[in-house]
Amino acid sequence: MWTRTQILVLSAAVSVLFGCAPLPIPLVRSAPPVVVSPQETQLYSPPPQLPFLVESNAAPEASAQPIDAPEESLPAPTTIEPSSKIDEEAPTKQEAKEKPATVQNKPLVLRNVPSLSADDRLLELLQKDIDKAVEQPIERRRLEFSKAVIEHARVRYFINHFSKAGWESLSKILARSGRYMPMIARILREEGLPEEFAYLALIESGFSPEVSSPNGAVGLWQFVATTARKYRLRIDSWVDERRDPVKSTYAAAAHLKDLHQYFGKWYLVTAAYNAGQGAIDKGLQTPGAKNLWGLSEKARISDETRDFVPKFVAVSLIATNPGKYGFGDVYRQEPLEYDEVEVRGSLRLETIARMAETELQFIQELNPSLLRNSTPPEPNFRVKLPVGKALVFAKAYDQYQEKEAPPAQLFTHEVRRGETLFSIARHYGQKVRALMELNGLTSTNIRIGQKLMVILEGLGGRLR
Repeated sequence: MWTRTQILVLSAAVSVLFGCAPLPIPLVRSAPPVVVSPQETQLYSPPPQLPFLVESNAAPEASAQPIDAPEESLPAPTTIEPSSKIDEEAPTKQEAKEKPATVQNKPLVLRNVPSLSADDRLLELLQKDIDKAVEQPIERRRLEFSKAVIEHARVRYFINHFSKAGWESLSKILARSGRYMPMIARILREEGLPEEFAYLALIESGFSPEVSSPNGAVGLWQFVATTARKYRLRIDSWVDERRDPVKSTYAAAAHLKDLHQYFGKWYLVTAAYNAGQGAIDKGLQTPGAKNLWGLSEKARISDETRDFVPKFVAVSLIATNPGKYGFGDVYRQEPLEYDEVEVRGSLRLETIARMAETELQFIQELNPSLLRNSTPPEPNFRVKLPVGKALVFAKAYDQYQEKEAPPAQLFTHEVRRGETLFSIARHYGQKVRALMELNGLTSTNIRIGQKLMVILEGLGGRLR
């Protein structure tokens, strides 16, 4: 007790001598909270999620600094590193404003091309070139393009394309053209048209008579069924004459002349051949669509149709003078030549090839319009044979008719009560699948009174 009293007395004495300053006795306590300015708060806050890569004032997290720490000790601002490949490639806002918007769904040919007035000039010049050709005598009715047409930007674009990226495919087409061009040129001359119109078939089908498009166009000249029937081309389950090079070419010549009589402008004729007469006619009625380019802009005619005219000029120039455009000496296949014979009833193509002493492949190539492996059951159907094989076939065919069973004949059966497709096929010695294909049936369901075609081949089938 005495000791405590003594300590208190001594403390009071010291206070009197030295004043009221606290003793520098270290105390254990937590660090005081750091108070910073709004500017400093920005340095420590996490960076915002911006859509563009920008420079930020944010800094990485750091331990708390004393309030009286010097300003130099604070971490310097850093640039946000991109977190992904997309961030690395993203433009700044300023770059986004300066960069022009990309036009979608436009073909490459539309870049850096003349104005519409220059395009109109191309059409006018082409119209004059074709009119000049048509006015010439038949023997000299050739289409010669003027220098302005040849040097037009759209034409040059397609020449450049076919001479480089499209070189291989066009070389094959030019080789195949030798098979059909002489025949097509002759028919076009007979019909009073420049033979260069044959290159419409090059663009449409690549000179392939068996090619078909998603919209149902078939053959060298890519006729749809409605247009083909208008020009009396036969289309049924046995024969599709759109695939017949000769008959389809006559139909194409008639169609081109009809289109010219209707539109009066040859460039509209070529466009209508690609898009269809109805599409061009409807487009011309659209306000502002006074010509081909106006059709594309106002009536939304496809870019394919818009480019059809310059593409036609380009392939015509290349095909006429391939060496000038980098195609060298193009090998062209031999012209299509054949003999024709008539057969009665349905006759298998293998039998025809055997009688003509040739290969089945040659018979099929010469008769692309036949959809089956046999001729239709008709009294007189003309079949094409390799040159020089008509006489050989005739002798063998005469012997065949004398010794073999009679040729197949077409018979119509009317469905009766209780009959099924299976019972009818069994009665006539036919296969159900063959009857379905012959009659265009998609199922085995039939109805009373329905008429079915049946092929009777010799003694293989029988009448009721």
